[in-house]
Amino acid sequence: MMAKRTDGEAQPLIFLDNSTFAEVISLPPGQCGKRLEALGLRPGKIIKKLYGMPFCGPVTLEIDGRQIAIGYGAASRIIVKTLKQENVALE
Repeated sequence: MMAKRTDGEAQPLIFLDNSTFAEVISLPPGQCGKRLEALGLRPGKIIKKLYGMPFCGPVTLEIDGRQIAIGYGAASRIIVKTLKQENVALE
């Protein structure tokens, strides 16, 4: 299992704390990545992790003013970089 990192390094989405802003760095390859792009997730996009359910449950995100829920497996393969809240300008 990977260790949790919190100092702005690239890390899987599942390791972010709730109510944390992040920039998407990369998505999983293949059909999973294409499905996530259809939901609005793309590298460079600013997101907010609203909450993650316990015991490998779904992760809820806010993106472009919408809430989406994605499965734990897909969320574990999305790489993000944590942003400080004062530096975030949502569109």
